[in-house]
Amino acid sequence: MPVLAALALLTALAVAGATPAAAQPAVDAVPDVLDRTDEILQDIAPLIHESDSEQARRIFEDALHKQQMARNQLSDNRPGFAAQLSLRAREAARQAERIARASLNYEDRVRNYLERLMELYEQVKDRAQETGNAQAMRFVHEAENLYRRAREQYRQTHYRQAFALLQQAETHLKRAARLLFEAGGAERLERELDRTADLIALAADRLDDVNDRALSDLLGRAEENLGRARRALADQQPLQALRFARHARELAQRVLRQLGPAPEAEGVEAQLEHYESQLERASDSIRESGDRDALRLLDRSLEMRDQAREALAAGELEQALRSIRSALNLLRQAAERVR
Repeated sequence: MPVLAALALLTALAVAGATPAAAQPAVDAVPDVLDRTDEILQDIAPLIHESDSEQARRIFEDALHKQQMARNQLSDNRPGFAAQLSLRAREAARQAERIARASLNYEDRVRNYLERLMELYEQVKDRAQETGNAQAMRFVHEAENLYRRAREQYRQTHYRQAFALLQQAETHLKRAARLLFEAGGAERLERELDRTADLIALAADRLDDVNDRALSDLLGRAEENLGRARRALADQQPLQALRFARHARELAQRVLRQLGPAPEAEGVEAQLEHYESQLERASDSIRESGDRDALRLLDRSLEMRDQAREALAAGELEQALRSIRSALNLLRQAAERVR
């Protein structure tokens, strides 16, 4: 009924004859429409991830964009447009789903499912063992048995049967994850999302000096998946949150691998030496200028230089490199103010 009510609202707004009072009941139903679209997007996301179809990925990303626009419209008190965009997001997601399914035969789907579910199984099992939650462990053991049966069916090329068993195993893992979430696992999951955010921030920082559109797109997808993970956690869907967070980490790690090895101490030291030479050239004119903003930038630059030295001494090379780059940027700003 909420979806029908929202559709009725769209019709009324299209005619432009509805009064605010008459539209009010349908307006109340629009959040339900958007919530249902979120559920559909979350259900389809794993299949899109498994698929190698770039077309399916592009269409699904468009669906996510439309859904975000729908959320924005609802926040701006434009429920009619919000419902319309959300329903269009569903259409796009279903189209992406059809393309992704066509690109994957059952053998491919089961092989990918086996890999993905094993990672989730290990994560949920570790949490259940650490907390000693007996009921959650029972669900984990049931999922493990179903997984083994699915793997055997896969070896025998009974792919449809294997897929059905994996779906049952995932259902048990969801139940275990829910129990752990309700028993206090949310805090650990939040910390995991924070670590994922740190990894993405590291990749973003290293990407600053590289003009690579493909890597930027990959990192953008990592950020989007982290956002979905946070929304899933807020909606008390811990297994979905784990899945999206894992995908976000994979994407961020791909960016870091393609950027090459992390900086070495010699590289950071060279940046520090470069800073000192730039400081020697610019510091006198900055101090003599009396420009308060320039002096403030210089002081902040020196603080970042000192932080870089401390991080280098502690072996935190990524942090040291970020700090010395920030120091150079601040010094450059200060010098430009007094030219």
